[in-house]
Amino acid sequence: MNLISLSKYELRDQLISLMDTVVHHLETDPDVDKFLDETDLFDEWEKVLPDAEYPIFIMAVLNNTRRDSIMDTIMDAILEKGESAEIPEKNVSEAKPARSHVGEHPFN
Repeated sequence: MNLISLSKYELRDQLISLMDTVVHHLETDPDVDKFLDETDLFDEWEKVLPDAEYPIFIMAVLNNTRRDSIMDTIMDAILEKGESAEIPEKNVSEAKPARSHVGEHPFN
């Protein structure tokens, strides 16, 4: 599955589905370290998420945090990365400026 090609609503569904899968797994085996070492569930997400948002994604999924602000941050990061990949190199200067999260704490 190519996450970058999904719509925001499809991304949200995939993220919720992933959270459900992780919650179910951690209910049966609560060893988070073992789960993180052995799982490949996050591989596709790691490829499309910028380094700054990936830890937010991991913490949100592991804690089953479904706040709109956190989920929107994750989805927007993927969608913006997809848009920047489609922009021809000569138009890079016209790309949207990077969104700043300075002073924001997504788990507030």
